[in-house]
Amino acid sequence: MKTRLEPIDFHLVDPKHYAIHKRLENWARYVSVRRPQWMGPIWKMGKSHGRQWHAPELSDPLDQLDGHVIEKAVADLPAKNRDAIRWSYVMKTSPAVAARELAVTYEVLAALVHGGRTMLVNRRK
Repeated sequence: MKTRLEPIDFHLVDPKHYAIHKRLENWARYVSVRRPQWMGPIWKMGKSHGRQWHAPELSDPLDQLDGHVIEKAVADLPAKNRDAIRWSYVMKTSPAVAARELAVTYEVLAALVHGGRTMLVNRRK
């Protein structure tokens, strides 16, 4: 009988899932809700002096077409796998919150995320 629980690494990605993981990260940026980027006309031409102290952070360009394809593929997953994938990539709340909402243990939550990635790889979308 185990007396001590083994910690679970929810950020662990199998090497066979690297490609789908990259696509899921793009999908997470595609579906995330952000505040509008509207700016008043008087401020549009203004430049911040913060660039002289900090190097600009470059990010990968957002692939909207692939994000939409992955959104449809994730929506077609079984309910618990779909919710676990959405938790892992988009919501990023505590594992305790996700486990409670899905009514599963941490081990099962990690297995649902892993299984969801595997299903997406096998569907080749």
